Amino acid sequence: MRRSLILVPALAAALAASACSRHDDKSDTARQGEPATEAAPVAGGPQTLKPGLWKTVTKTPTGDQETTRCVGEGFDPGAEAAQKASPCGKPTITRQADGFRLEHSCKNNGIDYALTGTVTGDFTTTATTDMTMTLSAFGRRQSLHMTAVSTYVGPCELTTPAPAKG
Repeated sequence: MRRSLILVPALAAALAASACSRHDDKSDTARQGEPATEAAPVAGGPQTLKPGLWKTVTKTPTGDQETTRCVGEGFDPGAEAAQKASPCGKPTITRQADGFRLEHSCKNNGIDYALTGTVTGDFTTTATTDMTMTLSAFGRRQSLHMTAVSTYVGPCELTTPAPAKG
């Protein structure tokens, strides 16, 4: 029981981070012989966020969080959300005309995880992330829901940190 109480805030934080955060070292995964997480793009579907400054408002069970960050050319929110949200393995990304669908289930340390979600929008002015992670452990089940709305603010300012690359 205590272990599951510790996991709830940790997973809520992981879901929040998936909205608009980055670990640049994740790009080495494909080079190590693992398959890429991205599916072939749908014709006409969005690929990446418009380069520039994006403001994201994330709503999680632990509260709301607002972040602003500069993203560079090629930043792929669907691939990043997939890498950030799963505690084990890589979610399947299915590109759709209006964005991405994420799905994944796995087991880690006796805990079953099921992740589903979408990232939608025009990706030039807005992008909306909606994810649910369900945990099953020790005879209990808990679902965590996270939504995030990202809005394009404008070009990156000179004082903004270097853009994240996709």
